[in-house]
Amino acid sequence: MTNIFFVSEFQFPYDYKFPGQASDERILFALRENKSMLRLRQAGAAIMAATLLIVGSFLINLLSTVLNFVVGGLMVFGIWSLAFGVFAVGSWWSSSLWKKSVCVVTTKRLIKFVFTTPFNKHSLSLPLDQVVDTGSYTKGFWQALLHLGTFTARSSAASSGVASDEEQVGQGTRLHKKYFYIENVAIAEDLQHYVNKLLEANKYQREHLGTFRPFIPDLKGERRKQFMQQYPEYWS
Repeated sequence: MTNIFFVSEFQFPYDYKFPGQASDERILFALRENKSMLRLRQAGAAIMAATLLIVGSFLINLLSTVLNFVVGGLMVFGIWSLAFGVFAVGSWWSSSLWKKSVCVVTTKRLIKFVFTTPFNKHSLSLPLDQVVDTGSYTKGFWQALLHLGTFTARSSAASSGVASDEEQVGQGTRLHKKYFYIENVAIAEDLQHYVNKLLEANKYQREHLGTFRPFIPDLKGERRKQFMQQYPEYWS
């Protein structure tokens, strides 16, 4: 099986592996942020490089009367090299974080790996047993502009290991609510419907989760039915 961090594009069947995966744990779906978010961050790196180039060229032009030909030429070369380096490093950094930051739905849990640098990561996991409810919505300017959304799963279990807030419930007691987010994806609502079916199966038909149908977002209706006929071992 392929290491999930090295996969360029996730495709069914999801024959990948990730750190901490149990021997009987099967991947039902894997995804990253929508690629438009990567392009947006790379555009930001290009803007930074262009700004550096413009400012540097302006300063060199301003000092042109006191610079000789050799010094001026070296400064121009230095500014262009620095601008190119900023774009190259920024683009590589954004691409590395995007490719390695992965969310996974399995037969046991929801898990995501978040890389803060190309070399450092943390993982967040929410077992299916602890999910109370799910939601999908659009938030913020960029999600609305790019037609993206956020999927969220909530748990009241204090051990879920995901982001939390607190709610006063009386007698000085606070209920810790835990949230699991998958942000900036184009299939948030479809993913919510799928996870809800998975939660129902986990509750009432757990013994059959090993053959639960994987999530294939680009296939719907009759096309999905025809495609899944090739895999009669799956149900949902």
